[in-house]
Amino acid sequence: MKSFFVLLAAFVMVSAAPVVVKPQAYIETEGNVIEIVVKGSTLYAATDAGKMEVYDWKSRKMLSKVEFGKIHDFMGDEINPKVFGVDVDRRGKRVLILVQDEGGERVLYIRQNGKMERLLDKKAHISMREVRFVDDDHLLIATMSDELILFEISTKREIYRNKLSLSVFSDFQLNEDHTRVASTCESGIVYIVDVMSGKVLKRLEGGNKDEVFKVDYKNRTVLACGKDKKAVLYSVPSGSMTVYDTEFLVYAGALNEDASLSAFSLNEHNDIGIFDNSAKEMKYRLVGQSSTLNTIVFINDKELISSSDDNKILIWRIP
Repeated sequence: MKSFFVLLAAFVMVSAAPVVVKPQAYIETEGNVIEIVVKGSTLYAATDAGKMEVYDWKSRKMLSKVEFGKIHDFMGDEINPKVFGVDVDRRGKRVLILVQDEGGERVLYIRQNGKMERLLDKKAHISMREVRFVDDDHLLIATMSDELILFEISTKREIYRNKLSLSVFSDFQLNEDHTRVASTCESGIVYIVDVMSGKVLKRLEGGNKDEVFKVDYKNRTVLACGKDKKAVLYSVPSGSMTVYDTEFLVYAGALNEDASLSAFSLNEHNDIGIFDNSAKEMKYRLVGQSSTLNTIVFINDKELISSSDDNKILIWRIP
């Protein structure tokens, strides 16, 4: 009976009549955006043009940018390296930048006070897919092969390396105090892991039947956005879930601070739905994104920022 309750899902169709919202403003970047991170009024954008660009999203003015030198593709031609990811520590002082390197490798830089340090490269033998600050001296690294690595910055050593599954890694997200992480893969399972020990505390499954592209983790709640056209909202303590069916692959999603709202892509037009998770209904439909979504960020309950596979970052305000 208990297992039945845990796997019980409330299937919700996206057929409500929501309020339609258009972008309030946009930022035009110098390259196509791969990922954005927002800290206060500062927005960091990783692009495919060999640049990490920094903006004041309120004024939409560029504050600075970091450019990386050209590399060679497999044909020997010069290309701009892709900046695959960016993260900022809690004090906004240090920035992690994950960059494409020669031969398909990746390099992790840490930037502070205008100075750049090459922290990890191919010599570390880590196929880095995603990297985030845990605290002042630790990073959490996910590899292509679905390993989680806790890395100590001061000693440049691995604290642990834990392989979660035989699947290919997709995405992870730390909770608010960085004590736990929700990590997911092509199997559709979300693993809740203790960050400092690497111990798997829980498996959330049954909602997504295929690869999960993006997860968010707030207020003991996980949002899993999937290839199977489903956005699944899990309660971590109970494992119960709500399944929101969509019209297309769900490439991006986010939760607001208390997880009362979900935002995720709805269809091939890249519309974003804002759902009331208590009422289980869509309140707003955000229209105007022209390319495939890759990141959605709640600034607060009324403001969001989204990016897609183009050079426009959209700023939204809902009524």
